[in-house]
Amino acid sequence: MKLKSILCVVFAATLLGSCSYDDGDLWDAVNGQEERISALEKWQKTVVEQLNSLQGILTATDYITDVEKVTKEDGTEGYKISFLHASPITLFYNKDGEVSGTNEESIGVDKGDDGKWYWTLGGEPLQVDGKTIYVNSGDAIKMETNQDGSTKLTIGDNSVTIPSYPVAHPVTGVTQSGNIVTITLNGGATVELPKYINWNGYLAAEYSKETAGEETYPIVLPEGCIMRMLDTNPSNWTIQVTGSGNNTKLKVVYPAAGEATVAFLLSDGETQTVIKTVTFKAATDPGIQWTTIEYTGAAITIPEGVLSVKVTGTCSGGAPSLRDHIATPLKTASGVVNIDLSELVYSAAIPANAFYINLPALPEKDKNTSIETIILPKGTINIFDRAFKNCVALKSLTILSATTLGYNATAFEGCDALESIFVAIDKVEAYKTGWSALADKIKPVPEAGE
Repeated sequence: MKLKSILCVVFAATLLGSCSYDDGDLWDAVNGQEERISALEKWQKTVVEQLNSLQGILTATDYITDVEKVTKEDGTEGYKISFLHASPITLFYNKDGEVSGTNEESIGVDKGDDGKWYWTLGGEPLQVDGKTIYVNSGDAIKMETNQDGSTKLTIGDNSVTIPSYPVAHPVTGVTQSGNIVTITLNGGATVELPKYINWNGYLAAEYSKETAGEETYPIVLPEGCIMRMLDTNPSNWTIQVTGSGNNTKLKVVYPAAGEATVAFLLSDGETQTVIKTVTFKAATDPGIQWTTIEYTGAAITIPEGVLSVKVTGTCSGGAPSLRDHIATPLKTASGVVNIDLSELVYSAAIPANAFYINLPALPEKDKNTSIETIILPKGTINIFDRAFKNCVALKSLTILSATTLGYNATAFEGCDALESIFVAIDKVEAYKTGWSALADKIKPVPEAGE
């Protein structure tokens, strides 16, 4: 029965049973009872709020995002605890450990040997019909005053009668250490909840650098957290993680152009581990960066690590010189990708086996696996047998000759990656007719910038 309903019954009986009464005294009494009832209803609400909040904390499966200290108007202190997905919970506690009422009337919680939390009354397990009432997520908690002044406490489907007005001061403190929030309960038991770490705030999704070279990024993680690179270094990149916590550093050596995507593991070592993918971007591709080598009559030397070679000078020795002094050093160098002979003065055929690795010291099965583009000399007059045979990486060949060269079926054997044979725009149709087996690959020489 509601407190105000009980009050009405009491005062109706007082009025009907009295022959005379003092109107002022009666209303003073009524007002006094109203204040007392209002205080009791407020107390009940506070107790229910505390128990619901405590239940939420004990059954939380969410991460804490923030802990904010709050103070009531009456000076009672507590904490507002916000979660990643669930609604916030506010816990008030008495820092001096004091409670109102007697120990027998205080409601709290404790943890059994099985690790399960259960409700307590006066420090003892709260039971209904001999069965302990456990803390369960979503149990509705209500409190009502009975007609005789006792209190009916309902938790889920369980109800108990408490002789007087129970109190709830189960929380005595809230502390934070690192990303762990510890809630201390009356009696000494503690609850530890992890605080959510927004890893996006520590490691960006993308890093870039306009020029080639090394760049070091400080990654200020929370103390004790680690970051590890899961992938191996992509080709032409060096990416390295050193240190931990707020001393973590990400070192990246950028190439001249290109991008790389790498996965990193981030962890606090306790409750949270994520994998984050990061993209690193070098400057916009400036195009092929050529290394120019002048031919002077002797075999050219290819510097270590060079990818694109432009050969200039005059090759007056004909096909043998082109094959032995220029093509052989290029095809046997480690990693040459692009070859430009357009500025080489030469007026003979591309010799047989020019870029086909068929040297005595190497078995015939060996193939050139790096050369992707070749631009022939403008004075080329023909292409002989097996000139590019087994250049398995060759994607494009550019022919700048003023005349239409004859087709040689063996010249491109094994060139399975070949996509384009570029010729002057006015010779495209002639080449498609004469080189009909490769007609779908005949294309006009691209304009500058294409």
